[in-house]
Amino acid sequence: MHKITLLIAAVVLSVTTATAQSESDPLATGVGGVVTVVGETQTPADSVSAEVPEKPIPLWKQKLYYGYNFDIYWHHDSNRNTKENGWSIALEPEIGWKLKERVYLGLRVGGSFQDIWSSYSRAGLDANLNEKTFTEDLRVMHGSWSVTPYVRYRLKTLFNDKVGIWLEAHLYTGMEFPRVVTGDVTDTEFDGLKYSVTYGVQVSPVITYQFNRRSTFQVFFSIMSFGYSGTTRLYANGPNEYSNDIIIFSGKLRNLLANQFTPGLYGLKFGIQKSF
Repeated sequence: MHKITLLIAAVVLSVTTATAQSESDPLATGVGGVVTVVGETQTPADSVSAEVPEKPIPLWKQKLYYGYNFDIYWHHDSNRNTKENGWSIALEPEIGWKLKERVYLGLRVGGSFQDIWSSYSRAGLDANLNEKTFTEDLRVMHGSWSVTPYVRYRLKTLFNDKVGIWLEAHLYTGMEFPRVVTGDVTDTEFDGLKYSVTYGVQVSPVITYQFNRRSTFQVFFSIMSFGYSGTTRLYANGPNEYSNDIIIFSGKLRNLLANQFTPGLYGLKFGIQKSF
């Protein structure tokens, strides 16, 4: 009888302890239990998981950019004694810094290849000592490089800020190395020419289209540029020659009005800017 009483007491104590643990620890009921934390009701899954905040973009990735530009044009020029045709292609990588939302500073370093063939007309004497106009053909290839620091200011945006209209001012300098392929260079600017140095300042509009945060397409309107350009030609067998020009609409407004097309008129310069 005494043993039965002890057994019943042990069973009652076990049930009471289990009930107390269940009431004091809601998680003991398993998945679906309820936890009250400072007046808020959460499931166990909510209590152990949290949203990971999005990492902010570093400042240098917001400001620094790089890009690739291509310059392709067909050349045609003519005057009383000379007719020229040719083509050129240039590659200009660039790197820049977004100083402000509307102001960019950058640097382009480029290399180009140009192929020009010309017909020169000049007066002379034939075998019978009669005056005659002679025409000679000449083909010259050029390799060149250039350095162009620039500042760009955004004038206006269109279409929900996708399209930007910019005004760019840049300085440039470079060197050009000619190589005569065929023809006689006597009495031409290539006679004894070692290389040319070009330099100047130019202002021209640029149109951009932003695909996304990282990619922007740009087109340069060099035909609408103005500024100053100069060239120094260094000769092996004579004094150096200097020439300069006021740039108005791709260099020579007087030639455009006379329908004498200048280099770059049939060209297109475009590129892609990329953010990090």
